[in-house]
Amino acid sequence: MADAAVSMALETLRVLLVEEGKFLFNVRDQVDEVKRELNTMHSFLKDADKRRDRYDSETVRNWVAELKNLAFDAEDVLERYAVEVTSRREGKNLKKVVKRFACIFSECLSVHQAGEEIEAIRSRMANLTRRLENIVNSDSSTSSQDDNHEKWLRQTYPHQVEEHFVGMEDDIERLVSLAVDNGRANRVVSTCGMGGLGKTTVVRKIYQHDDVERVFQARAWVCLTQQFALKTVLQQIVKQLRPFETEEEMAKIQHMDENELAVLLHNVQTRKRCLVVIDDIWTVDHWDILRPAFPVVGAGCKVLLTTRNKNVAAEECVYKLGFLTEDQGWVLLQKIALPADYAREVTTESKELEDIGRDLIHKCGHLPLAISVIGGILRDKQSVGEWKKVNKNFDTYVQYGEGTQKERRVAQILDLSYNVLPYHLKPCFLYLGLFSEDEEIDAEKLCLQWIAEGMIPNDTQGREETLRDVAQRYLSELALRCMVQVKVHEFPSLYRRFESCQLHDLMRDLCLSKSKEEEFSETMDYYFPKHYGSSSVKTRRLAIHFQGDVGDDFNGIENLGNLRSLLLINRIKIHQVHGVGYQHLVTNLDKFKSLRNLILVNCDLTMYTIPSDIGYKLIHLRYFGLRDCLIEELPSSISNFSCLETFELECAGSDYTKLPNVVYKLRRLRHLFLKYVKPSEEQVNGETQRLAGLNELETFETFKTIYNDETDIPKLTNLRHFKAMVINLISLYLLVDHISNNQNKLRDTIVDIANCDFNSDEGSSLLRELLLSPSLSRLNIDSQICRLPSWEPQHQFCPSLVELTLCSCELEKDPMEILEKLPLLKKLRLIRGAFVGIKMVCHASGFPQLRYLLLGSIPHLEEWRVDEGAMPKLSTLAIYKCRELKMIPNGLRFITTLQKLQVDSMPKEFEDRLLMVDDEEGQDYDKVRHVSSIVLGGELYKDAKCFWGHHGSGTVGSDSSKMRNQNHGGSRFPDPKLESRIPDPKLKSGIQASRRSEHRRSGWNKFLASKLAPPVEQIELGREKAFGFGLP
Repeated sequence: MADAAVSMALETLRVLLVEEGKFLFNVRDQVDEVKRELNTMHSFLKDADKRRDRYDSETVRNWVAELKNLAFDAEDVLERYAVEVTSRREGKNLKKVVKRFACIFSECLSVHQAGEEIEAIRSRMANLTRRLENIVNSDSSTSSQDDNHEKWLRQTYPHQVEEHFVGMEDDIERLVSLAVDNGRANRVVSTCGMGGLGKTTVVRKIYQHDDVERVFQARAWVCLTQQFALKTVLQQIVKQLRPFETEEEMAKIQHMDENELAVLLHNVQTRKRCLVVIDDIWTVDHWDILRPAFPVVGAGCKVLLTTRNKNVAAEECVYKLGFLTEDQGWVLLQKIALPADYAREVTTESKELEDIGRDLIHKCGHLPLAISVIGGILRDKQSVGEWKKVNKNFDTYVQYGEGTQKERRVAQILDLSYNVLPYHLKPCFLYLGLFSEDEEIDAEKLCLQWIAEGMIPNDTQGREETLRDVAQRYLSELALRCMVQVKVHEFPSLYRRFESCQLHDLMRDLCLSKSKEEEFSETMDYYFPKHYGSSSVKTRRLAIHFQGDVGDDFNGIENLGNLRSLLLINRIKIHQVHGVGYQHLVTNLDKFKSLRNLILVNCDLTMYTIPSDIGYKLIHLRYFGLRDCLIEELPSSISNFSCLETFELECAGSDYTKLPNVVYKLRRLRHLFLKYVKPSEEQVNGETQRLAGLNELETFETFKTIYNDETDIPKLTNLRHFKAMVINLISLYLLVDHISNNQNKLRDTIVDIANCDFNSDEGSSLLRELLLSPSLSRLNIDSQICRLPSWEPQHQFCPSLVELTLCSCELEKDPMEILEKLPLLKKLRLIRGAFVGIKMVCHASGFPQLRYLLLGSIPHLEEWRVDEGAMPKLSTLAIYKCRELKMIPNGLRFITTLQKLQVDSMPKEFEDRLLMVDDEEGQDYDKVRHVSSIVLGGELYKDAKCFWGHHGSGTVGSDSSKMRNQNHGGSRFPDPKLESRIPDPKLKSGIQASRRSEHRRSGWNKFLASKLAPPVEQIELGREKAFGFGLP
């Protein structure tokens, strides 16, 4: 049933009634009544969610569908009224009395209309509440019978033998080692993974293993399933660990209560070495209840758990089971589908069958259960044509089989994972179905979309938490329950851990199936012959995926006025989009008046533009995203998105998008992502993008001193995450001052600095204060420093810094002495004359967390020493164009974690020392013998580009010329009036000193350019576009 969507809608409505109540005082009685009905229904909804028949009852499904529509309608009515009243009260043209009277009269009409609509909704809610009481309180004897039937179907036993078992030998070896280990560590081992992965099968292999039988004096196996009965579980374990000889002893066990059984079980394990397997445990609560029965210390007893939830026994040893490889999957499929001809000779037909079989394994997502089910279906199908048919209709076969209950195991197993999700996680999971198959979904943007849809209720926030924090917690919980696969940032910071997430193919099939069943969303691929005007389904969320052509049949799509989320995604980045349907869709975006989320990806919006009045029509919009799109200019009406919380403008192409200077009017904006942006016409003459007034802004990427008003930095007092590109000391002063004054809120800061001279005492002091910031996680400097600032022992230097790039710094003293003390530094790049000395030393215990080190274009470096114990976690080392460096350090032999060594543009003698030619080892080969990958030459330069470089190619644009202008004649301080307002006289003198040093720096740059670098050009790196200084 659609309890997920309803729970989300009801939570959103409840929050709206609380937050917007100040605008609803004229209809307060009706609103309060709706709140009371809403709370009653919400309580019943939670009870209904616990019913075992909730997915099979037609009555319940119909009631929920009606409740869902009612909740959405109520939210739209109240929010529309609040927006209209707010807009009139903030109107700046109401100076005349006549206009004021007109406004008041119009407001009264709105109140009257809202009152009537709210009363109608309240009446419908009261009726639904009465019907709901009968549904929830109805007798559910049939459900009880179904529960018992399901329980016995899922029961497992230790004596069972898996007929077809392939792979996982390494897993079994590791788990056996953990089980027989007699130490106190790993007392409990939890084997986790998604449903159908083979957790029970693997643990049964452990249970039956000869080494395990020999070591343990007693063993017990119990299967919990979702119907957990503590007394029964304890009795089953006790009976297996302590066999009773007399009926009297057996009867005594039967009459013991839970406390007595727990004490008895605990005592048994203190006297002999026992192994207990608890199969299919679902919740943390179940383990917390059982835990006291198992001793912390004893005779080497062990507990093995199987679970789909990593949170179960998370503080113990958690072993994550992996998927089968393609070869292992093919062996398994052959054993089941081709048992008689398992070792058949290779023929043309057998080769075709293998190709089809391997394709099926990929569609099964390498999941053993799915491969077994498909193998069973193919057992009686020996021809190539029959296998092709199954492959073509894979989704149908894996979900429904061919009519037998056994063949539906995949759908049933995965259904269980969804059914036991807490009601607040279900809509978050279903929302993932809007994205493409195998798509790596941006974790940060996903969480913000959940928020925009109202899936993250306000009352779930902790004292210092934001809604974004709660959403990240929800994503983490879905991952722990093995519902979604998350990718952790390669170099995670304290604020951002997840980079992206992805659904397993079969989990996505489940997601789409449940979305369709609950009328949660629709996902359409490439070509869709459907007339939306005649659709009887109230589609609330629609994702359209295409590849350059979306077809022509979109008649009536503008009638889908109930849409809350619309995602238009071009899968290929060609940007030339064809089809009358596409034109019809884009030019009618303003018709979807209930939208909360509007996201366009890889779309060409130059020929068919966004409607100019879109801001006046989409008054409910909370998330507006243009990602990798081609668009010349946004309409100024976007200033009327009065509910907008997230604005994502990350467009593409050699030309930037013009953004009107209206962002500061989006008062409720919380998250702002700006890339590829250039000023509108009125800004070209010196006006900068204003930000003052964005008092709720929590996230801002990227603030650029070229376009944004730097004096607005201190006014952004609610920031949690801030990324800034700074090209003068004045802006840096304001930034550092802001960071210092907002340490209680600001959690994550990313700073890119160029063209600032830190050689003066004042410049050095600014840099030092920045480096002491607890929120600084990533720092890129392309400026002259000469020497890094020192600090007192009582101050923690760069306590949160994860990534650091130093470019053209001309450091005269070995920087490693200071940098190796950074506690969390994971990635370090020293490039393009960052260091001008001849010797570097990495001392023992230095760089405790460093994973990646790049040394590039350090022209005078002759000797590099690495002591034993330095960089104990280094995995990648890259060296290029350090042409005076004679050899790699001897200390690399001690870094056992080093997996990849990349060397490029180094003297031939240097490279030859690393090679083995004709079985003859080079002089340095022994130092890197343990390194699994050594790359000489190749494409290393792509990683060495300055941080200003990003995706895109073409000629130098306005950004580049502006940056060059700021690099000559003192023009990087474009506002003398602003300089005069700086209160610190020392900073003023530092700025003047920076001006004077311009000529000296320019001379050094010319030398570097002549020896090392090509001209300034637009370059490529990462996922954003700016302009850099070329590569050495």
